[in-house]
Amino acid sequence: MDDIQESTQAGTIAALKAERDQLLTLLKALPDISFVLDAEGRYVNVIGGANEAMYASGKSLEGYTLADALPPAVAEACLTHVQQALRTGEMQTLEYQLRVADVTLLPRSVRDTGHHQAEQWFEGRALPLPSYDHPKPVVLWVAVNVTPRKQLEQYWREAAYTDPLTGIANRRALFEQAKHEIERAHRHHRPLSLLVLDIDHFKTINTRYGHGQGDEALRQFTQCCASLLRDTDFMGRIGGEEFVMLLPETDQLGAEQLGARIVEETPTLDVPGMHHGHRMTVSIGAATLFEHEGFEDLLRRADDALSTAKRSGRNRLRLGER
Repeated sequence: MDDIQESTQAGTIAALKAERDQLLTLLKALPDISFVLDAEGRYVNVIGGANEAMYASGKSLEGYTLADALPPAVAEACLTHVQQALRTGEMQTLEYQLRVADVTLLPRSVRDTGHHQAEQWFEGRALPLPSYDHPKPVVLWVAVNVTPRKQLEQYWREAAYTDPLTGIANRRALFEQAKHEIERAHRHHRPLSLLVLDIDHFKTINTRYGHGQGDEALRQFTQCCASLLRDTDFMGRIGGEEFVMLLPETDQLGAEQLGARIVEETPTLDVPGMHHGHRMTVSIGAATLFEHEGFEDLLRRADDALSTAKRSGRNRLRLGER
């Protein structure tokens, strides 16, 4: 009977080892890189990563810990997920950014490679390996390079919030940012102002010089305005030749000074292809946030001031009524 039991146990062990060897062989052939990590975050084994365009060989990491190899914040986050997987017995996932060049235990020849200098996104998946031959509990950490997906997400996010002609914020992005900034201004009792800008007689530019020159005029005007703004200011295009500037931490005097500068600078723009005698001008309406006022009312007052500027002869700034 004992011989039968020993034979059965030996057969079971052999089957488990064969299954493990098959699994490791499969992992080695996979394009994504995998790590066997113990509870202390030590690299027990590095497997796979056949896609050399996406991964660098990590064999030099074996025997070292996450803290030895990775930037502190990334190492700490990864170790937390390893330990969580071991504690719960369930797969844990983590998205993290990493430059291969920052993995200090990799050979310098690898870290100095051009595409390894760029920031990349990885999705780590940690799953316990209860029968692995190691003195301490371990997980299998599969690191999937998701950089192409993240780049695509970023592209569509920018497309959804960016005006394609001028490269600044579109109407949607501006309105969302405005509501956020107005809430912040009310919460901290800080000033905030708004400018609404409209290029004068813009249809004449399109009619006389063509839409290509009209587009170039819009781009030059945008660049001129952007050069006058602070990093905290926000500019968006909300119509054909109509723009809005959101100015946090700016009172009425500050808004008036900026608007006057834009009115002064706009006629100096030299758009290629336009007659030197034809100078662009701009009309501007300004309004400063009242206590408890919302974005719609602030925008309406600035827009009313813009209408007043146009009726007054254009090429000027007018302030919203209090």
